[in-house]
Parts: sequence; structure tokens; C-alpha cells
Amino acid sequence: MLEVRTLTVGPIAANCHLVFDRARGEALVVDPGDEPDTILDALKAEGLRAVGIWLTHAHIDHVGAAAAVKRATGAPLWAHRIEEAWLADPVLNLAAWAGVDFEPVAADGLWDGGETTEALGVRWRVLHSPGHSPGHVALIADEPRIALTGDLVFDGSMGRVDLPGGDPAAMAASLRRLFELEGDYRLYVGHGPMTTLARERRTNHMIAQFIRADA
Repeated sequence: MLEVRTLTVGPIAANCHLVFDRARGEALVVDPGDEPDTILDALKAEGLRAVGIWLTHAHIDHVGAAAAVKRATGAPLWAHRIEEAWLADPVLNLAAWAGVDFEPVAADGLWDGGETTEALGVRWRVLHSPGHSPGHVALIADEPRIALTGDLVFDGSMGRVDLPGGDPAAMAASLRRLFELEGDYRLYVGHGPMTTLARERRTNHMIAQFIRADA
């Protein structure tokens, strides 16, 4: 059975999710944005071995600790192909804009969006969801109904589209695709508390207005 432990790291309070199967002793590290020691200590405390580092996107607050975590765990890192260069460029990933140091990291695998991948005994779908950034993805497990949505949607809010590479029309299309998924999912988001797809469909007036404005 999959469990998720969320660590809020860094000055922008970004979420790093440890998605794990306790029986296997394996974990995915999703969006290691800062505080690598916090992330590594949590893996150790849970008795877990990292088998993958997954990035929903390559902004500094989601990738800042990736190099250190990869070096310590040996886990392969995956990101969308569009943002491969961002993993080594502090201008593209906004580290320079934020005025913070950044250690470059290399991807071991690249998604294009639309594919499926196996991890922790679960099949995940890679949903390309640009708008907040051009290579943003959501990672979706239809069983057990989990979605790792990064900065696409938040509890009662949504990701911003005014950063370099942001695209309001693409964001509206990505949000529509997410909301059109059948049934409900637990949404593990990039900032703030987890929520559910059913709740956001029902109560997220910001997204509803944003989608209507783009129609």
C-alpha cells in the first residue's frame, strides 16, 4: 500500500513528497526543492531506499536539493524533456532570480508526456501539464487514486502563470485535462496542504473563473 509523507522545505515552503511502499522499503522522492538533510533523514527514519527522484517541474524551489539527494541515494532522476536544460541553468530554473545558490544536476531519464511508468509496484501516467512552466507534469496513479500535481493546482488556488515560461492558455488547458479525469484522486500539491480532485472541482472558484475566462 502506498503512503505519502510530505516535507515542507525551503524559504518558499515547497512540498517534497516521499511516496513509499513500506513493505518494499522503497520510496520516490518527488520535488526535492531544498534541505537535503531533512529529506535524507526522513528516508532513514522511515527505513526507506530511494528508487527514483521525480520532478513535476524544474523551478528552483522544486529542484534545489536534487543534486545532493541524487548523490546520497544513487536514485535516478526523471524530468520532462522540455526542462532538461533547466537542471543545469540557474537563469532558467530561477535560482539566479531568487538569489540562491544552485548545484546543477543531470537527468537520468526524460518524459515527453503521455507515457506510463512503473514504480513501487504501481503504474503511473505522466500527464504533460504546461502553464506554470513549459515542462510541468502531473504524475497520476489510477490505483490507488493518487496524483502528484506540483504547481498546477493548490487547495483553493492554482499555480501562477506570470513567471518566465508561464502560459495562461496552456494552464487553462492543463487544468481542464486534470478536472476531466474520471472519479476522485488525492492531490499532493507543490505548496500547501493536500486536497482532493472532487473538492477542487466543487469549491475552487479561482480555477473555475480562470477556465471560464479562457473559453
